[in-house]
Amino acid sequence: MQIILLETMNKLGSAGEIVKVKDGYARNFLIPQKKAIVANKQNKLDLKSKMDQINANNEKKINEAKSIKTKLDGFKVRIEMEANEEGALYGTINPKQVIDKINDKFSVSLNNDNLILSVIKNVGIHTVDLRLYNNLLAQIELEVIKKI
Repeated sequence: MQIILLETMNKLGSAGEIVKVKDGYARNFLIPQKKAIVANKQNKLDLKSKMDQINANNEKKINEAKSIKTKLDGFKVRIEMEANEEGALYGTINPKQVIDKINDKFSVSLNNDNLILSVIKNVGIHTVDLRLYNNLLAQIELEVIKKI
């Protein structure tokens, strides 16, 4: 199904773009959440007149993301994990663990897709990126300590 994005979506496209997605994703998530509309003839014709509204909404989202970025840059998240004597972790760091700690502390609504997390195999301090909106990134410090 072809849709017109009403806001910039990670891994999907920018606001105002016409993209093709699976029917279920469009019908069950994007359209009910008002993140997209169906790209039919009428909506394609109306797109030029709606672009001002889409751009204004996009600017609002960018400003919100910038304010969140100022709060989050340099924030330290501490997670306790079980590890052996050399500091190698027995499990893996779950993105949900990190996002939940950030959401609780700052009362923001980030989801797991926002976190750019590589595989962490040992205790220590790691730098992690958060994709807030489009190409706007915040860096946080993730401190993994051994659970006692």
